[in-house]
Amino acid sequence: MVLGLITALFACTKEVSLDLGEVPLKLVVEGSLEVIDGEVPEVQTLKLSLLGDFFKNEAPRPATGAEVWVQDEQGNRYAYTENAGGIYECNSLTELTSNEYSLRIIWEAQEYVATEVMSPVAEIEGIHQIFEEETLFEDGGIKVAIDFTDPENEENFYYWETWVDGQQFIMPDPGNSQSLIASDEFFDGNQIQGYLPNSESVVTPGQEVLIRQIGISKNAFDYYFLLFDQTGRTGQLVDTPPAPVRGNIRNLSDPENHPLGYFNVNQVSEKRILITEN
Repeated sequence: MVLGLITALFACTKEVSLDLGEVPLKLVVEGSLEVIDGEVPEVQTLKLSLLGDFFKNEAPRPATGAEVWVQDEQGNRYAYTENAGGIYECNSLTELTSNEYSLRIIWEAQEYVATEVMSPVAEIEGIHQIFEEETLFEDGGIKVAIDFTDPENEENFYYWETWVDGQQFIMPDPGNSQSLIASDEFFDGNQIQGYLPNSESVVTPGQEVLIRQIGISKNAFDYYFLLFDQTGRTGQLVDTPPAPVRGNIRNLSDPENHPLGYFNVNQVSEKRILITEN
């Protein structure tokens, strides 16, 4: 790959070509095991894609033909089947009884592995809409708030997703990262009322809003904190510059060509609300 650089020197310009070589494609892993309000979904899904060359502005493309499975602490193995380009599904995980699960991926003769523990989460006890006036820093309008009680004397980490009419509504950036993820360091054991997973965005009457309160591990919290900070600088959740954020997935075959993404094992609490006239 050749990157042309223009250098200014004493009011003259000179083109300097640097041969940076071929940049290896990075495997991107997006997926988790979930227990939603005590129930295991019929299908657990994992997405594999390839992050292209940033300097060539290549879009991610599916990573097809991989062998994928999850293994529990007892050694039980649950295989995933590729049902679409880069989308792998498992319908044999009917219950999640282990505390720890390992993900294994074999793709293009390279082996990837990730291990994560099940992270509990507090139940969303209530969901309601509120109206806020416009300020210098935030838009005014209808917003969705939730109530929950954080477990006492227990270290918990949270990640919130907001979906509106079936589409993820709020994408992370440095401005909202503090409301999308949180540690209970300063509210351990407290009852939280009227929490806004994102105070910047508004919804309109007739829309259905789903709030997902997800329990994550300390390692996942640290990963998302750095990732969200990078998102505001690069514009995408997985990107190469300015510095790749490493998750919990390792490349056993070629440690220097590390993958991107994070494999989660989560408990999730969900609540829906239909927005009405304020």
